[in-house]
Amino acid sequence: MLKEIQFQRRKRPDGKGRMYAMDENYSVIAEWPCSDDFVPGYNATGDPRGSLPNGVYTSVTAEVTDGAYGPAYGTFYITTHDPRARDIHGGGSGLPDPYADYQGWVPTYGCLRMQNADGVELSKMIEVAGSVVLTVVE
Repeated sequence: MLKEIQFQRRKRPDGKGRMYAMDENYSVIAEWPCSDDFVPGYNATGDPRGSLPNGVYTSVTAEVTDGAYGPAYGTFYITTHDPRARDIHGGGSGLPDPYADYQGWVPTYGCLRMQNADGVELSKMIEVAGSVVLTVVE
């Protein structure tokens, strides 16, 4: 059963980092491409934008949304409890079909982005576990 997810920023040949799902023995049970690309600039409170920081996030939860939050977020949403609401989602405003299983890639305002099909798969694993730990590393 899923115990922890880990995002490794190190870019692979496809230009993306990797999201790993690990069981109670910390064996990798699944992995997917994941992007931490963000739009440069400042948020509404004037802080510089930046990707979800390295660290450990506890009580991470997920839901399959079927697009309920709009095209910017795709078909799933994983809540990290980062104080600046930098979470994990799919979608992408401006994409031809932000709800497609493999919608493509556009930067976020600081969240991590996965392809919808991959994120739905991970979200279902998290929902079964109840909540998990997310570790973000370089």
